[in-house]
Amino acid sequence: MMVIGRWLLVIGCWRFYCLLPFAFCLVSIFSFGQVKTEIDTTRIKIGEPIQYTLSVPLNSKDKIQLPQFQDTLSFHIEILDQKIDTVLDGEKKRLVQHLSITSFDPGDFLIRSFPVIINDDTLLSASFQIKVDEVKIDSANLGGFPIKPIMDEEYTWKDYWAKYWVYFVVGAIVLIALLIVLILFLRDKKRKDEKSYNIKTPYEEAMESLKNIDKKKYLEKEQIYPFYSDLSYTLRRYIGCVYTFSSLELLSDDLIEYFRKTTHLDKNDLEKLKEFLYDSDLVKFAKSEPDEYKHSFYRKWAEDLIEKIKPLELEDNTVPEIKPNEKFRKLK
Repeated sequence: MMVIGRWLLVIGCWRFYCLLPFAFCLVSIFSFGQVKTEIDTTRIKIGEPIQYTLSVPLNSKDKIQLPQFQDTLSFHIEILDQKIDTVLDGEKKRLVQHLSITSFDPGDFLIRSFPVIINDDTLLSASFQIKVDEVKIDSANLGGFPIKPIMDEEYTWKDYWAKYWVYFVVGAIVLIALLIVLILFLRDKKRKDEKSYNIKTPYEEAMESLKNIDKKKYLEKEQIYPFYSDLSYTLRRYIGCVYTFSSLELLSDDLIEYFRKTTHLDKNDLEKLKEFLYDSDLVKFAKSEPDEYKHSFYRKWAEDLIEKIKPLELEDNTVPEIKPNEKFRKLK
């Protein structure tokens, strides 16, 4: 019985060792069938690229992990470029990893197999043997070249800045100082020039504006709109300058209301001013024309009002005796 048991054990071990290589073969065939690996050539010269392609079928439910590389496959094989694409192969999709590799050492080298993990299975890519030939140089027929002299390196603006930055900073400060002095000089000169001009008083400006209105002969040309527009602007501006408020920014009603709260104008002048502003607004905004006799009347009344509220001017710079609430006086 013991002899029979030993024979059975020997037969079982023999079957196991006979089937083991076959099992490994099946695993390898299955791995290579799932993982497709290709290279475009097995023999190159030093530095020439080899296109290495690794692809696996892609299903929506599969979890695939391709091998990850840095910049080399081995000590003698370097990676020039790498990318991963999804390729449509008929109705199926494949996940493709492209590598551009090379070697700068002559000799025979092995591109080993790399693991590819699909779900929980680890498959292997195919391995390749490549040969790298050395480039032969015919040194006997090489033409010689004369030895060139040492060439000076061209300076860039960074080099000049690193060497002369102190001079640049000092020059910039001096330039800014000169600009400031020039600006101050020009501004002071402008102020002096302005002071040297014959500055007109509000009264002189108003009288000159009335003369310009007369020169343009608006009434003779029947140009009613510009006549009332210029006349009302002249009067408004003069009143604002004399009583120091923004008369041009107020509406006609607001302007009348302002004078009602003050003692600048008497009741008669205030009523005439109200009537004049009302007629001016009708001409400018409603395109209405007042009675013809009012044109010359308003022209003379405006001049009289300007004369009446003319600020008091002193010849000897003495302070006059002014009655309470008296701020302006007509010159005789």
